[in-house]
Amino acid sequence: MGPAQPCLALAVLSFGDAPDLCNRPPRPLAGGTAFQSLLVYISILWLTVARMKSATFEPPRERKTAIIHFRVPSSVETSLSAQIDPTTRLRSIHDVARTLALQALAERERQRQLLALNVYNLKDYALLDGDAGRLLPHLPAKAFRTCITSPPYWRQRNYGNHPEQLGQERSPEQYINRLADIFTHVHRALADDGTLWLNIDDSYHHKELVGIPWRLAFELQRRGWHWRAEIVWAKASTPEPVKDRPTRAHEAVLLFSKKRNYFYDFNAILEPHDSAWALDCIRKAQESNLTERPKTNPFSKDKRHLNEMRGITRAEYGTLMNPNGKNKRDVWSINAERLGGSHPAVMPVALAEVCVLAGSRPGDVVLDPFAGTGTTGVAALENGRRFVGVELVSRFVRMAHQRLKLVVQSKPQPGRGGFENAVPALQQVH
Repeated sequence: MGPAQPCLALAVLSFGDAPDLCNRPPRPLAGGTAFQSLLVYISILWLTVARMKSATFEPPRERKTAIIHFRVPSSVETSLSAQIDPTTRLRSIHDVARTLALQALAERERQRQLLALNVYNLKDYALLDGDAGRLLPHLPAKAFRTCITSPPYWRQRNYGNHPEQLGQERSPEQYINRLADIFTHVHRALADDGTLWLNIDDSYHHKELVGIPWRLAFELQRRGWHWRAEIVWAKASTPEPVKDRPTRAHEAVLLFSKKRNYFYDFNAILEPHDSAWALDCIRKAQESNLTERPKTNPFSKDKRHLNEMRGITRAEYGTLMNPNGKNKRDVWSINAERLGGSHPAVMPVALAEVCVLAGSRPGDVVLDPFAGTGTTGVAALENGRRFVGVELVSRFVRMAHQRLKLVVQSKPQPGRGGFENAVPALQQVH
């Protein structure tokens, strides 16, 4: 062995004594399996750091535990030193090393969760902690009936300076392209008759409306999505300090489909008739025993003239109307929600519920790549669906777990509207 290189002590998690990786092999320890796994982590860390570029790391919250020290070449020491940043609590080379090691362990845990996830045999829900762009490619193809999501809006909120968070890109184009890449993975994961319901708001830049929803819609169309509807979510407005334009009081909900023919249950989201004239037409049709729609066009003046008939009657109008309600309109008046002030931008459960009911059947699996605190999951579970969510911010994942557990604990038992027919309903897609 050649002369020893200058070395540095790294603080990492382990069990046992500290080997000198530069000058001698580790001596045997009890619990060798755990120690061997640790050596693999350090090897991966060594190779990663040697190739990494400058980046900002946010140390995750961690439980206090014992540490040991490893010795590494000075070249690795130089790479680690470049990442020191007191503004992000990386005040020493040991902080950087510990952060990298913990991130490697967290990534290994995410991979373990993915391997253990079986969407087809999912009982109720699963939450994946990590970046959607990295995790979605590992989900099975054509496994989800619908995707309902609300990604972080461009340049509106910062969720903790996470290096992988969406919405802090320098330009709208970068934001749109990154979102479109993620929804390309969603496209693969959806069933052939699947849909994407996308709640997204616009942003102002230099006192000019950017047009984020429309730019994104055009880009998704270019990538193969079918844009089916633009829905206006009319909500109670938040006061804005503006005097040169109206206050914004709506957001967009964009509906896309994977194929031209897709699943859409319009009966599940019918609106009640609110017109006295329509109600009278339906009543007169029922009184006249006109229960079927006419086979010919009742508005054809020529045919009515040949049959010596005058204008169309209210009863005939009534046969053209659904007595259970009218088709859902594309302006939804739903109040915004806050989850105890812990999340600044919670999508209302009532809004997600409409999308769940229209876009899926009981037992289907609903996907949300930006799960937040689990609003889509709550709407899915409460309506007999199952749910898989992906979320980057760990504290939101913990909050979502708490919300979804409460729903699962209160859901009906098998035989009373539970998930006993869930797997056949999903596998029928394939």
